[in-house]
Formats: sequence, C-alpha cells, structure tokens
Amino acid sequence: MKDPGITKAKYLQVAGGFGLTKRELELGYLKVHGFSNRRIAYMLGISEQTVKNHFTHIYEKAWVPGRKEFITLFLQ
Repeated sequence: MKDPGITKAKYLQVAGGFGLTKRELELGYLKVHGFSNRRIAYMLGISEQTVKNHFTHIYEKAWVPGRKEFITLFLQ
C-alpha cells in the first residue's frame, strides 16, 4: 500500500472543517491511506454496505463526488 504522505495532523486539520462524526473521521483516515471498503469493514467489524453508507455521508459533507476528489483535498 502506497503511503500518500498525509499525516494524521494534516488529515484532522482539513477534515475537521467538514463536520464529520468521529466514526466518519476514522473511516476517512483509513481511505486516504489506501484501504479498500472491504478491508475497512473487516478492520472495524462492520458490513461493507455500512462503510459505503458512511462514505456517501462523508463525500456529501466534504462537497466532493468521490474518493479521488476526497483524497485530493488532503494533498493540496
């Protein structure tokens, strides 16, 4: 898995402005570090559909259409 070079402090600084819940922050952090929905679901003991639902809310709150644009927010 490729490290995108996004520190936890940088992630929280940017993501903190989106009004994400604690769980959404956790899932978003895993996503920007390259984990798949399936892996995130396994790691957190939740269903893959629950992960997808969380990301729908995360992307809406961050005003982005998807994963690539979400990750780009942290690389600027």
